[in-house]
Amino acid sequence: MKAFYCILALLVIGCNDSNRCETTKQYAESFEANVVLLKKLKIKYQDFILVGVDPTTKRDTVQLLPGRWFYNIEPFCDLGDTIVKRKGVPIIEVHKTKKMFDTTRIDIELNCKGFVINGKTIKQWNEFEESYGNKLNRSYHSR
Repeated sequence: MKAFYCILALLVIGCNDSNRCETTKQYAESFEANVVLLKKLKIKYQDFILVGVDPTTKRDTVQLLPGRWFYNIEPFCDLGDTIVKRKGVPIIEVHKTKKMFDTTRIDIELNCKGFVINGKTIKQWNEFEESYGNKLNRSYHSR
């Protein structure tokens, strides 16, 4: 969890300058992934390792995403879920096999003000999650 706060702080502080904001946005948009998870997410150094099946080719695949901001998807991922990150878009989509919070898709977007989860700020997301009784204990905590 410390890593999440450090990354969040770096991104928020780093995005105050408009040039840095654009650089961060370009960084987030530069990666792509499309995988149905067959194993739990692995973190190696600052990278996320996704092990599963490519839904397009139906072949086993191991895909790597630099983990600077991909830590935000971990609480939402279960085996069988599909992770989609399109190149040129700063959004990670988690397509759920089972509904979570009455939805089968969670979108996590990086912008210069932080992260947005299904259109909600982290504070709004925490409140939304609490309205469900916080049963999953997957809230994002902001200081």
